[in-house]
Amino acid sequence: MKTLLICASLLLLTGCMSFTDRPLRPVRDALAQQLPDIRLQKEVGIAMSGGMFDFLDMVTPNEADLSEIDHVQVAVYSIHPRGGFIDFTDEIFHESLMAKDAGLTWDRIVKVKEDSEQVWVYVGMDLDSNSLEALSVFVLENDELVLINLGGDFYHMLEFAMKPARGHRGIYSSS
Repeated sequence: MKTLLICASLLLLTGCMSFTDRPLRPVRDALAQQLPDIRLQKEVGIAMSGGMFDFLDMVTPNEADLSEIDHVQVAVYSIHPRGGFIDFTDEIFHESLMAKDAGLTWDRIVKVKEDSEQVWVYVGMDLDSNSLEALSVFVLENDELVLINLGGDFYHMLEFAMKPARGHRGIYSSS
C-alpha cells in the first residue's frame, strides 16, 4: 500500500511539473523582437501547475493555502552577446507581458536598479473582476535574465497570509 501511495504521488507530481520554458516563451520572444541586438538562450526552465500546490496542501494541512496558486513558471536565460549594456525599460517589459496575457492590465510595482543587479516586479490585474491575477518578476544580473511568473487567486492567498496579523494592528515596534 505504501509503495502504491508513493508511486501515485510521484505520478501526480511529475504531471504537475515540467522542465520547460514554454509558458514564458511569448515573453522571451517579445523581448527578443524588441531588442534585436541580443539573443536569449535558455539555461533553466521550470513550470509547475496547480495540482502540485493542491498536493502540498493535502500533505501540510493548515500550514499554507497553496491551492489558490494556478501556476509558477521560472526561466533563466543567458544574454548574448555577453558583457554588453542592455537598456531594459518598463515599456519593453510591459509589451512582453502583454504578449503572454493581453487580457490583464500590467503595472510595475517595484523597480530596483543597482550596479550589479536590476529587478522589476509587475502585477497583472483583471479590471473586470477587480482582481489581482498574476505576479511577474524580472531579474537582470550580469549576463543573465531571470523571469518568474506566478498566477492564481491572490486575494485568498493574501487573506491567508494576513490572517495571523488580524486584530494585532499597530502593536509591533522596532527595538
